[in-house]
Amino acid sequence: MNAMHVGEFDNVATALIPLKKGEEALGIILSEDIPQGHKFATAVIRKGEPVIKYDAHIGIATEDIQPGMWVHVHNIEGERGRGDIDTGVRTIHQSIHRQNKIISNNESYKLEGYRRSDGSFGFRNRILVIPSVHCANHVVEKIANTVIYSDVPCTEDTKVVYVTHQHGCSELSYDAEQTQNVLVGTGANPNVCAVLIVGLGCEGVPAREVAQGIQERAPYTDVQYFNIQESGGTRKSIAKGVDIVRGMLQRALACEKTSGTLADVVLGTECGGSDSFSGLSANPALGAASDIVIAHGGKVILAETTELIGAEHILARRAVNDTVHAQILQTIRGFEQEVIDSHADIRGANPSPGNIAGGLSSIEEKSLGCIYKAGHMPVVAVKPYAGPITDTGLSLMNTPGNDIEQLSGMVAGGCNVCVFTTGRGTPTGSAVTPTIKVASNTSVYHTMNDSIDINAGVIIENKATIAEVGEKIIGSIVEVSHGMSTKAEQNEQNDFSIWRLATTV
Repeated sequence: MNAMHVGEFDNVATALIPLKKGEEALGIILSEDIPQGHKFATAVIRKGEPVIKYDAHIGIATEDIQPGMWVHVHNIEGERGRGDIDTGVRTIHQSIHRQNKIISNNESYKLEGYRRSDGSFGFRNRILVIPSVHCANHVVEKIANTVIYSDVPCTEDTKVVYVTHQHGCSELSYDAEQTQNVLVGTGANPNVCAVLIVGLGCEGVPAREVAQGIQERAPYTDVQYFNIQESGGTRKSIAKGVDIVRGMLQRALACEKTSGTLADVVLGTECGGSDSFSGLSANPALGAASDIVIAHGGKVILAETTELIGAEHILARRAVNDTVHAQILQTIRGFEQEVIDSHADIRGANPSPGNIAGGLSSIEEKSLGCIYKAGHMPVVAVKPYAGPITDTGLSLMNTPGNDIEQLSGMVAGGCNVCVFTTGRGTPTGSAVTPTIKVASNTSVYHTMNDSIDINAGVIIENKATIAEVGEKIIGSIVEVSHGMSTKAEQNEQNDFSIWRLATTV
């Protein structure tokens, strides 16, 4: 098979391999070369008519398109996120044809991890050093690395990690509140057993308040803080921090692993560096894993609000009640209105140039493939950025599409393991939460093998089913709980970024 339709009502198909002019694909003689992963028309599409993929609109034809022609940004315009031509969100009337094929099983999965006193479950047992303000970044980095590269005993589970950021001061009140929420949530993540917060002493997000917030949310956590101004400067602060962290590490090594199940999983789902295969292989496989986690009593996070624009009608139909239905539409369309208010075309920012090179033509096309990550279970809650995930089942978290800002928000919400799909390749990973990478195609799996854990490209190649790769993802989650390091952990990725809402003041 050299090409495939995704939906019954599609008028375009995706080239699974590079196709040449004159070749036949799905009974169509191609009139142009079609790059791998790109689309070609399988029916006549008149100028102004919708281009259909995933049984849904992905844009409007800007010229007459004949069967066999290449369909991409040169002859299709997205209808959503178009601040260059719109002043408000467009209402696109279309039927919903997507079927809910929930994948479940009766397997018994045995996890190992760190049971916290509040019942939460950690895959890891990290000692986290974190600044309350960017002025403390250097001190934090020196404290952590002095311990990391010393002869102090540690294990793969129980060791020192750190993150830095550029926030914490000169922020408007709502931005400062969001920064503090993310720092508190990160420190309270069940993968963390001890936290040192370092402040400067005059910032808008005080270290003391961050420490208090962590202690309130996660009383079991060993939390300490200090300010550089009160500790005598940089060198004295580093020495003080090293002593504190060494003590934290020694105490943390006494923690013992206990048993767990998939009901203990708070699974963050993410896609980054997507291509057109992401919606055909890696994302549906992650969706199968998401369904299994929920069927076993666990929690799953769907985020990346901008990458749901054009698919919100499908997600809203899965809402558990009218309130959640309204929240889904309000969250996604509200974010789109902010994009429109910028008076720019969303294309180029999302989908990014790499996404477009990988065959994605519009935000709608990206979103319709992105949504597969969340499987087919009902949406039970809508959460703000970094909001605690408390509901069993599938929750939507309002985040940007930016990979690291999204990952940081989910970790702050309590995500204890993340599965991250990619078509173009990315090294991203969290210092706190193990991040399993899944490639949508075999090529990127091999070229970036030091960064990617699982190859979902075998689905495109008809070597495995979506369900089989979904089971493999579940197997990797279990193995990670037993101590297997992800590629991102092996590479010591400690990516961390907070969604900024306003300008610095």
